[in-house]
Amino acid sequence: MRQIGLGSYDKRLAASARTLLECQGFDGGWGLTLSSVSSIVNTSEVLAVLRAARIGGTPVRSALDFLAGSIKEHCRPRQKGGRGKNTRFVCFGLTGLLHYREFFTQPHVCGTAAWCLDWLEEHQIGQGWPEVVGIDDASLHQTALAVLALARLRDVLDGLGPGLSLPGGGDTTALVERTSALIEHGLAGLLYHRRPSGAWGWRTYIDTAPSPSKTALCLLAIDAATSRDGADRVLEAGGVDGRPAGLPARGIITQAGQWLLKNHHRWELFVEDDKDVQGTAWEHMAYALGTQAVLRAGANPNDQRLVKAWKLMDRLWDGQAGLWSEPGASGRRATIRAAYYSVCAYEEARARIVELGMSEHDDAPTRLEATPVLPREISLFSEGNQIVVSTADASVNCTLSERLFDLAVLLHHEAEGLAVCQLATAMHVAPTSIAKYVQRLNAAISTSFGGVPIRVVIACQTPEGSGYQLVVPTEGRKSPGRPA
Repeated sequence: MRQIGLGSYDKRLAASARTLLECQGFDGGWGLTLSSVSSIVNTSEVLAVLRAARIGGTPVRSALDFLAGSIKEHCRPRQKGGRGKNTRFVCFGLTGLLHYREFFTQPHVCGTAAWCLDWLEEHQIGQGWPEVVGIDDASLHQTALAVLALARLRDVLDGLGPGLSLPGGGDTTALVERTSALIEHGLAGLLYHRRPSGAWGWRTYIDTAPSPSKTALCLLAIDAATSRDGADRVLEAGGVDGRPAGLPARGIITQAGQWLLKNHHRWELFVEDDKDVQGTAWEHMAYALGTQAVLRAGANPNDQRLVKAWKLMDRLWDGQAGLWSEPGASGRRATIRAAYYSVCAYEEARARIVELGMSEHDDAPTRLEATPVLPREISLFSEGNQIVVSTADASVNCTLSERLFDLAVLLHHEAEGLAVCQLATAMHVAPTSIAKYVQRLNAAISTSFGGVPIRVVIACQTPEGSGYQLVVPTEGRKSPGRPA
């Protein structure tokens, strides 16, 4: 799978781990760049990279010590203000503590995780968690981070078994109950703000444009929250616009993935700034975050709509620095953030390949592609061999080759379709060639829609045998003529 870059990934992951270990701070942490002051966020991100590279030992213990000592301190009240009251530091810190679940029963790790749970219980508000404590406005970013961290904590506790006593008091059963209640709180908040399109906006309660990064984060959080209950669990979504609906969890995840694939041009090469974050610039590596999310939703890593994102991640590898860099107007720089997002995308691809049972060159179908978009109206214009295809969301004009246009015209006039032998006779080609032309016609339309899987011609049975027909009913067809 050359387009994905997995052939180079293992060597790059190992090189990244070496670079990170060489640049670990004396306090055990890491900052945004290899020379930055240590932070909770970036140290948590590094632990994810080290885990993927199967690194353990003293560096990991030192990083966990840094997180355990920094999270509480960072959240203390400050006379001169500061960023200590931000939800994301608790969420990133909790997630970082859980990357190495084998260390969870260490008193300082378990105790800090329990403290984070207390903090999230105390500071929850309606529809989730705020960006900054004291603001009565839930943040999609912070709520998704909280759900992801809490789902990871629940899974770690489940793995330890029920009724296990933990350092500092309490047991796994009691903590699971508290954690599950908070997950449900955050899940309900995310679903409340889901748009009818299946996406999420960049702000809550405000009719803002859909955000690829927020949609990807919400997708990942919902998947993590519902993984224990099964894909058939029905959830209420969309209450913010007054039209709540009961939808299965897998349907919500799949529709979000479909939206991301359909709008891949909005994130495949981009870094999306987060307007929801106050007091500091926050950027999401949308090209990698979006890729990870659509793979989690069931996409095929070989999907052509992911090609540009994979190529960008490949180009962003900085061999001299031994780390991935992030794109920017001021030039590329190697960052922990870029490495974390890239590794998450590659690890998701690897897991998806195993799930599909794919070989290096397999193009197996995927859940997201199982139900192609169907057109509502097809118009043919003989001048220029043009076909206009309209769906519920878009309309495209595609110029066809003469033979493909002839195929479309023949099927356009026959509501019940034509047999393969009839099409072959009319087009003066061998019957075995008809399937190839049908495939090319559908592919041409799909390409015009930016790679969205769409079929205008489908197989059917006719009195004369197997054949093909246009997918739209007669009332959705317009006669050939001159373009308007």
